[in-house]
Amino acid sequence: MKAVALIANLDKPNAGSVARRICAWLKARNIAVWAQEELLCGDARFRFGEPLPAVDLVLVLGGDGTFLNVARRYTGAGIPFLGVNLGRLGFLTEVEVGELDSALEKVYAGQYTIERRAMLCVQVCRRGKVVEETCALNEATIAKGPLARIIRLDVCVDNVPIGSYNGDGLIVSTPTGSTGYSLSAGGPIVASNVDLLLITPICPHTLSARPIAVARNAVIDVTLMSVQPEIVLTVDGQHSFSLEYGDRLTITDAKVETLLLRLQGKNFFEILRKKLKEQNR
Repeated sequence: MKAVALIANLDKPNAGSVARRICAWLKARNIAVWAQEELLCGDARFRFGEPLPAVDLVLVLGGDGTFLNVARRYTGAGIPFLGVNLGRLGFLTEVEVGELDSALEKVYAGQYTIERRAMLCVQVCRRGKVVEETCALNEATIAKGPLARIIRLDVCVDNVPIGSYNGDGLIVSTPTGSTGYSLSAGGPIVASNVDLLLITPICPHTLSARPIAVARNAVIDVTLMSVQPEIVLTVDGQHSFSLEYGDRLTITDAKVETLLLRLQGKNFFEILRKKLKEQNR
């Protein structure tokens, strides 16, 4: 490993100190460090949002929201990411600050694997024209606004109608996103290496509506059949787009993947057990 990039959530009070600690550790081993310019450390600096420099790894300092933002911004970069958790929970940011030195030692020694995580491509078609296109690592959510009215969403999978959902909305998630909003809405936890997509209704107004798992290469079409205002598409809890009656959302596998560096000695179920235990404290 010759070069590493550092990107951080600057709202975290310890982001700067952790970044400087990582810089010192890497530089002591002759590894070049490209740091987000606001961190004021490293051998060279770059602006977040600009193309990534030529590095072997991106260290993301923050919580899962930070990780999702970085992954979406640099979709298709072909560079693995490793998250350092400065947040509360962190399913994606597996390294805790207290284990930072041992984690860096494992990275330096090559004691890791690279996981390839599926992403979603989301298109919104309005009156025959694509008006929005974006990608997601966790999920795409169609949800109503603050008014207490249910909305109707007609759903097809591979051009076959599977039903109309009446309720607060619908979540289409990857296995990575199964531990996010989908889990809160009653969806199952899916191991990260399973190739599928989840369709999870939000507060459905019927006892028969249940989460559905479909193949990763399936084409999911969701048509909005409600006229009320403030119905919104939200991607990874960060990017939003206002929807109108008749809008058709097409959600497919993005054909690009996010690369996650996973340290040896840890696996999906170990991280899951630990994070859920922390959450229930």
